[in-house]
Amino acid sequence: MGVAAAFVYAGEVGDGTPPRAPRHRSGENPEDTGIGRFAGRRLTVLLVEDDAAMRLVCRVNLEAAGYAVVIATTGSEAIERAREVEPDVVLLDVMLPDVGGFEVARQVGGAPVVFLSARVSEVDIERGRTAGAIDYVTKPFDPLRLPRRLREDLEELRRNGSSSVWRMRFGIPQDERD
Repeated sequence: MGVAAAFVYAGEVGDGTPPRAPRHRSGENPEDTGIGRFAGRRLTVLLVEDDAAMRLVCRVNLEAAGYAVVIATTGSEAIERAREVEPDVVLLDVMLPDVGGFEVARQVGGAPVVFLSARVSEVDIERGRTAGAIDYVTKPFDPLRLPRRLREDLEELRRNGSSSVWRMRFGIPQDERD
């Protein structure tokens, strides 16, 4: 899949200090742009992914953009973590080793869900919508754009509701409402 090639940074600097957030192409620090912030506070993402490489690439890029990231590797762990942390958004794989992502989405409470999946059929995307997701990101994807996409989804959700996010991403007809 070539996921490892998309890392912004990983690990620590040689002296043991954490790495600095990378600069965007325009030269600004992603934290300065407010990508990982909402109403002046840092956003928390519950990342639910069983694949270690995918989990790492997502975590690194989200943290570099200023998000706080909480990890779960199974569906049951995700349900537990969502209750403990009350995340701002759940980034959820569909295919998990125990409870499937569609079922997890129904159980995580009030947090918006964005699916992240290799299952790309229209049927799967519609199942995601039916399960309550606000967006459905298909693999492979550009992990460098993921933080901004989450921010755009959350802003659109706040302004106009989940149907508006689906219209923005998938062209769902305008007459559908939340």
